[in-house]
Amino acid sequence: MAAYEGPLEKAIHRFKYEGWRALAAPLAELLVDRLTETAPAPLLVAVPLHRRRMRTRGYNQSELLAAQLRAGLGLAAPPGRLVRLRDTPPQVGLDRMHRRFNVAGAFAWQGPSLAGRPIVVVDDVTTTGATLDACAAPLRLAGSGHVRGLTIACVSA
Repeated sequence: MAAYEGPLEKAIHRFKYEGWRALAAPLAELLVDRLTETAPAPLLVAVPLHRRRMRTRGYNQSELLAAQLRAGLGLAAPPGRLVRLRDTPPQVGLDRMHRRFNVAGAFAWQGPSLAGRPIVVVDDVTTTGATLDACAAPLRLAGSGHVRGLTIACVSA
């Protein structure tokens, strides 16, 4: 995982907030090596956006990354989907404790049992890991195997 700074920060910002969807493929390439280390092949799920934010932005940058990774590695789509139940405020500017509280219980798995399958939760940037942890909880409840997060960059908290 790279530091969220310099040209990478600018590219992620353009991808996430300025509609530069074409950056999904080159940014996903930065993640491929870390995924090929996982055996058996994991299911890739994206951190979901709430439907209001999805309407505003027009796309989910994490889902674009996950789709690029699945296509590039020949991985199947998951048998269900991770959904965001609440429209949580942005995490920017929140400390570790408030980030965890903000996203606690905000996600759910919609689909069949994950039957012990390893899961990788894909997102663009992580700071404290609160969002990834909140996403992992319903996946574990759905019977997943090991759950890990995969992001392009990490912000120093």
